[in-house]
Amino acid sequence: MLSKTLSFNRGITVQNLRHVGWIGLVHLLVLLAAVPLQLIMLYTRREQNDAPLWNNLFEISGSFQAVVVFTFPVLLAIFLFRYMQVKSSADFMHSLPIRRKALFYQHTALGAFLLVIPVVVTALITLILYYTLGIDVLFSATDIFQWAGEMCLMELFVFFVAVWIGMMTGMSVLQGGLTYILLLFPAGISVLLLMNMTYLLTGFAADYYLNRDLEHIIPFFRFMRLGAEPFAFIETFVYLFLIIVCYVLSLWLYQKRHSEAASQALAFPVLRPVFKYGVAFCTMLVGGFYFGETQQQFGWIIFGYMTFSIVGFFVAEMIIEKTWRVFDKWKGYLYFFVAMLIVGTLLHFDITGYEKRIPELGEIEQVYFGDSVYDFIDKKSEYVPYIQLEQVSQFLKEKENIKNVYLFHQQLIEDQPMPSSRSTETRYVVIGYILKNGDRMIRSYEVPVEQYKSFYRPIMESKEYKKNYYFLLRDKGVSPVRQVTMRKADSGEETVVLTEPKQVESFLTALKADLQNESVDSMLGNVGVWGDIELLQSDGDILHVTWKKSYMNVEQWLKQQRLLSKARLTAEDVDYAIVVKNKNIEGKPLTADPRFIQRLSARTDVVRITDKRKIDECLRQSSSPLDERHLYIIIFYRSDGSDPQLGGFDEKNVPSFIREQLQ
Repeated sequence: MLSKTLSFNRGITVQNLRHVGWIGLVHLLVLLAAVPLQLIMLYTRREQNDAPLWNNLFEISGSFQAVVVFTFPVLLAIFLFRYMQVKSSADFMHSLPIRRKALFYQHTALGAFLLVIPVVVTALITLILYYTLGIDVLFSATDIFQWAGEMCLMELFVFFVAVWIGMMTGMSVLQGGLTYILLLFPAGISVLLLMNMTYLLTGFAADYYLNRDLEHIIPFFRFMRLGAEPFAFIETFVYLFLIIVCYVLSLWLYQKRHSEAASQALAFPVLRPVFKYGVAFCTMLVGGFYFGETQQQFGWIIFGYMTFSIVGFFVAEMIIEKTWRVFDKWKGYLYFFVAMLIVGTLLHFDITGYEKRIPELGEIEQVYFGDSVYDFIDKKSEYVPYIQLEQVSQFLKEKENIKNVYLFHQQLIEDQPMPSSRSTETRYVVIGYILKNGDRMIRSYEVPVEQYKSFYRPIMESKEYKKNYYFLLRDKGVSPVRQVTMRKADSGEETVVLTEPKQVESFLTALKADLQNESVDSMLGNVGVWGDIELLQSDGDILHVTWKKSYMNVEQWLKQQRLLSKARLTAEDVDYAIVVKNKNIEGKPLTADPRFIQRLSARTDVVRITDKRKIDECLRQSSSPLDERHLYIIIFYRSDGSDPQLGGFDEKNVPSFIREQLQ
């Protein structure tokens, strides 16, 4: 009888039900509104043919269900163990003739009951509706049981995480806040650490590790994906294991916790330095990340590390001490500063040799070269979501290309380039290696394009790269083209349509010749465009190829077919052109004036061009639409009196005769 008394107390359970029973009731009502009520409403409008495309129960009010899963378990944990956070309540509860272990069992069992029962009731009602309303076309009965199981798993996980956090703090507000922080912590700290490594180690490819699988370690985002991707067996096992771990740790901490911990920020003194320096470390990483992304200068990054870590350290001290008078504890920050200085110095000077590490040329089976790490990631799934029409990032296997990429990488290791200013045109270079023994290695750099164009050229102008780069040049995957449509760059207006098979074939021959002979300058986007070329394949798919101003074979073909003036604006179609400097007047750009074009003829600070050769040069060198890069604005006035065409020149493309006259 004594054992029974010490293990279970009916009065405690009744009192807890009065105290937190409303949470379970609201939880049930909200779940009923989220799923069964939605099904009933769908049934009432079944004749309107506007049924949503639900494949399972997680897609019914999915975002609302996520709020339920991550709100009610936290509230329940806070209210169930609220007595621990008030000293008088803690003293009273722990003075009862009930063992702490029994108290913990009763509270956690009631919490689990109030979470699981509403889910089960909702699932049963949904099952009844499933058979009575005839909605089996939306999902199966198995989906209902799967929904109930995964809902219970997630809610119990969030609940026991909140209970565990509650054992370590003496304030309910902190319990709730720290619970959500902990749920986001694995992904958050991963992002911060990896991004800050890019500032300390040249070539570190943070994006390679920050792939989409990172979402799986954020419970909230993982829950949002359950509709499309149910839990795998290993994930279910991991969540069950974490529930057990949190349960055991919570029980152990509850038995060790003193009643005096009530109203204290941290219940155990040993946690105070962990919390204090942990907050300082995380805020330091946030500061480095902020200034690294906004300023991209090492001095600003160091400033971010120092200022944010100081703020984080003293804010943590204020939370612990519950007062703002903590600035006399600056020596604690000094220890942190020295430790981080040592770690940062070791990383910056690359004591591991990471920055200079490169495999032997003979060990390389193939290289990866591009501007993104995505295609280098070893995906287990064979599903390809889309086909890239211009594949910038690709694997190269020819020995000459492997050697050229290798030489490029060696030069980058020697130079260790850093973006010097925002005015410098930079580009990401990602170099990866797959070795003959199966090992993989990847590095990522941001480089000034002009400085390294001589290294880009032999790689990007090679036949192997071109063949992989342009979808139209590949041997497989391209169906016969039955129609070619050319469109204007600015409006997308259709200009030329080719449907005659021989004409289409000869046009494609000219286009492929331009693609095969394209220069690295054109491929890197340093030339203007005339418009867009739309290729309709026999299977109905459409390919889009940018009609660049460097494509002379296409232009020659259009001339031979007498279609050039129809396809684009030519010098023969232009009566004259006017060029003016692109400058702001009273803080507004020139083009903001609705009568800007009409007023140009009265201005004296313009250049009027009537020579056809100069007009043709301006047409080829100008680009549109206008933006802040353009130093000069040019307006082409058509001979037929139709609307003028606007363009602009940047620093590199402005014709010399315009620069001389408008200096």
